[in-house]
Amino acid sequence: MRWGVVLTANEPVALVETNVRWHLATGAAAVHVFLDDPDDPAADVLSGIPGCKVQRCDEAYWRARRPNKGRPLSQMRRQTINANRAQNRCDLDWLFHIDADEFIWQDGDLADELASHGEPQTEVNLPVLERIFPKNTQSTLFEGAFRASSDLSPEEAEAALAPFTGFMKRGQYSHGAGKSGVQVGAGLRLGVHNATRTGSAGRQRRAAKRVSSTARLLHFDGMTPLHWLMKVLRYRQTPPEVQVVILQPHRAEQIAWMLENANTLQDAQAAHRTLFAMTDARHAQLARFDLLHDIPFDPVRVIGPACPDLSIAAFDADVLRRNPQLATLLNV
Repeated sequence: MRWGVVLTANEPVALVETNVRWHLATGAAAVHVFLDDPDDPAADVLSGIPGCKVQRCDEAYWRARRPNKGRPLSQMRRQTINANRAQNRCDLDWLFHIDADEFIWQDGDLADELASHGEPQTEVNLPVLERIFPKNTQSTLFEGAFRASSDLSPEEAEAALAPFTGFMKRGQYSHGAGKSGVQVGAGLRLGVHNATRTGSAGRQRRAAKRVSSTARLLHFDGMTPLHWLMKVLRYRQTPPEVQVVILQPHRAEQIAWMLENANTLQDAQAAHRTLFAMTDARHAQLARFDLLHDIPFDPVRVIGPACPDLSIAAFDADVLRRNPQLATLLNV
């Protein structure tokens, strides 16, 4: 059973390369990468990796996809178009749509699970675990524990997640929906989080869902504090009419709070720690509701000598190179 992943990326080269190499090393037959920035230097690196299919999303690419409209303003729309183009052109049995900062972790054999999945019109959903930064200073790019998504009552959520319950949905700062895969060619359309099928009158309806019993999605919502702030600014630079669509209320509130508390790099780092770092109180809250998971995620060990430089210094330097406005904002 040949499965693979597709992602649309505009991230530091080391993150995208690690994502590609991790999935190829853990069972993916192919990884399809659509580079949102057509001049992204990642193209040269990724093109040399067997099993990686690279597409620069330049003006000609979007003109061919949307002759009258060109490149969509919404990143979610671009992601969806790219994911389904990959599905239409790949020779895989199953395709999962993820982001560059998301990694599939297998507790069992995902290929075996997919081989036994006898419902072509049902997506396979990967439940998400969101990384929590370490209590002390971050020393490696991927370190930390993971918080499971949850459907707690308001009272339980307050006990488990306070003081930032209002900044979260299903116990996650980003998304609690996870990501999904579909059987290629079965008629399901990949979305950002879930798949859809064509119903009566040609309308798209949510596909049936089965939660994976063997795999989960590890989400690193910001690899470093600087990287997370870059994502915040990217959201804010999106046209207001697009922000309304792509930013859910909890995310918008979280971002507004962060911007209010990030006038300098030091302020931004302190605000990030307040939101994202483990504390003794946070550990006790999550453990009480069995929401805390320790997973030995180590791409360096799995990828081996081909792994790119994953030092924090090199990563943040790439973030600044790609986003010079950050240097102006934070006086660095």
